[in-house]
Order: sequence, then C-alpha cells, then structure tokens
Amino acid sequence: MSGAVEIAKGIHLVGVKDPGLTLFDDLFPTAFGTTYNAFLVRGATHTALIDTVKGKRFEELMDNIRSVIDPSQIDYIVVNHSEPDHSGSLAKLVKACPQATVVSSQAARTFLGNQIHAPFESKIVKDQDTLDLGGRTLRFIAAPFLHWPDTMFTVVEGEGVLFSCDAFGSHYAGEGAFADEMPDFSGETRFYYDCIMRPFKDRILQAVEKLDGIELTLVCPSHGPVYRKEVRKPIELYRKWSVPKAGGKRIAIFYLSPHGNTESMAEAVARGASLPGVVVTQCHINHASVADIRDLMEESDALIFGTPTINRDIPKPMWDVLAYLSTVSLKGNIGGIFGSYGWSGEACRMAEDRLKGMNFKLPHPFVRTPFMPKPEVMAECEALGRAIAEEVLKK
Repeated sequence: MSGAVEIAKGIHLVGVKDPGLTLFDDLFPTAFGTTYNAFLVRGATHTALIDTVKGKRFEELMDNIRSVIDPSQIDYIVVNHSEPDHSGSLAKLVKACPQATVVSSQAARTFLGNQIHAPFESKIVKDQDTLDLGGRTLRFIAAPFLHWPDTMFTVVEGEGVLFSCDAFGSHYAGEGAFADEMPDFSGETRFYYDCIMRPFKDRILQAVEKLDGIELTLVCPSHGPVYRKEVRKPIELYRKWSVPKAGGKRIAIFYLSPHGNTESMAEAVARGASLPGVVVTQCHINHASVADIRDLMEESDALIFGTPTINRDIPKPMWDVLAYLSTVSLKGNIGGIFGSYGWSGEACRMAEDRLKGMNFKLPHPFVRTPFMPKPEVMAECEALGRAIAEEVLKK
C-alpha cells in the first residue's frame, strides 16, 4: 500500500503490501501475495503502533507512519505476536523511536529477547490488562497458540476495533484496504486457516469465546484485508471450522495400493476393526483431497496406515499424508501400520517410526507381507484392526 489509510478516526493502517510474494515463509504458496498489516492508534496523550512489518519492508513502514505523524511521537509498540513477519523491523524501529515502550505478553518478550540482541524498554501485559492512550484505551486479550504461545489480541475498548494478529487473516493483497472492496477471497482465508491455525482448534474456540461479549466494528488481522462489514464473519467461520464433530468411536484407514495387495490388507484390517460401537472408514489417499484427509484424521480416534514399499522407501503420497499429522488437531494417538512389498519391506518400519516419534500408541506390531497376502496374513491384519478397535473402546 502507498501511504496510510485511515480506517477509523485516529486509527490508520500503515502496513505494507507484498503482492508479488509467491511463497510465504518458504512453506505456503501465496497466489495473491500478502500484506504485513500495522496500525497506528492515537489517543489524546499517547500513540501506539500495533505490530510492525517484515524487516525488509521497514522503510516502507516508516514512510507510511511519517505520512501521519513523526515516528518519534510513538509512545508504545504493541507486539501481538513476535514471529519475524510481524516483528522483523522492531530492532530498527526501537532505534528510530527511542522513547517507545514495547508492549507484549511475557512469552513474546522472551522470544523478542532472542531476536533483538540489544536492550529496549518493555512492558509485560496479561489477559484483560489495559493501556490508557488518553481518552482511548487498549485492552489486551490473551490468545495463546493462535498460532504461537505468545499471541494476544488488542481491542480499542468501547470502539470495537479488534487487532487480531494472525487470527482471521489471509494471504491476499488486493486493491484497497477493506474486505468489502475485494473480490471473493474466502478460499484464501480457509487455506490460511488450514495451513497455520488448524492444529490449534481447542485454543481457537477459547479465543473466540472471549470475543463473544464484545461489540465489534472492525476486525484488523495482520495479513489480508480489514473487515468493516459482516465483521463477525471470519470469527464465526473459525468457530465453525474448529468445533469437533459429534459421533461415536471412529477409526480411519489410509492406504496406497499400486497392485491391489495393500488394499486387500486394508479390507481385512477394516473387518477386524469393525466392532460394535466403532465406525471404520477406508480412505485410498489418491482418491481423496488434502482437506478430506485432514478432516478424517481429526474426526477419528485411531489412525491406521497401509503403505507399500517402493525403492526401499515409503511412496511420496503416503509420506505427505504422514506429514499432515503435524498440521491437524488429533483426537487420539492410537495407530497401526500394515503393507505389502516386493523385494524389500522398509516402508512399514519407517511409518511405524513416524508414529512412535509422535507418541502414538501402537497396540499391535505392524503387519507386512511380500506381494499378495496369504490367508494367515489376512488373519493377522484382522487381528491388528481388532486390537486397535479394542484400544479405542477403552477410552
């Protein structure tokens, strides 16, 4: 963005757009770029800057601030979250504003101490603490693990302006500042949630509950457009996406089967797991979307993986599925492994090590067989499924 945008009286968006960004943090594709949002809030006696920008965009931030006030007039720099895309310019900023006090949670202060190797004035705030700017008050709301332990929200009390940091954001650098000025970017909002927030669903529900009693007029995330219409829409979407689905005990079997042998084993595992009170779902991973696989992982009390061995390794599609385990909020940590192989069978051991590394309980050793499974192998697959179902029913 060029210059500051006044989004409410005495509140300016002074952040920076990065429309050419194609990969965020070297991890997530950003088809529409992103924004690094920062906000200037002025009271009668004091001025606060809410968040900063990525280090490489410091001069643009300063130009935007200068279009509103002299940066030396900033009294407080509020760090809602210390990840470098928000705090990367903080070291330069505290030099430019030597009288400014950095306001943050205790966790953020600890993290900042490991990023900025120079002294700076700091103020630690806790949940529901306030800061008077002179006729305008900031209230801080602890929101840990959205998506770091240090995260908090900042609200302009009585005015309903919420600075929500990463929550409710999207990597979308459209024309203008407000969501209602943009084409539909809801797909980017969901993708952002899935990539960053999804593992912390219980924390999301705790955080959005704290917002229920606040009448909001603006929702200002750190990435993407500002919401001034339907301001609760992104909040309610987060709630909807995070509420656990009701139901009985569930077991999901994820498998890959180039020649049908591992699929035959999956069917035997499913038969063994289908005890009264247990719903078993078989999922051929090449016939399901990433979202479907993640949803099934989160809905299930136990996860079983069937993998062939190709070139002495787990095939990449199954490696990808195993990698999703760290991107979801799991109900349980019960699991199992099975698979067919040709001349070597390393994949089952590798997959088992992955589950052990994530503290999964494995009620039955992995079952593997060369090529087509014999009847005794099928019986062992049924035993594996049954052992896992029995473990699930104990909980």
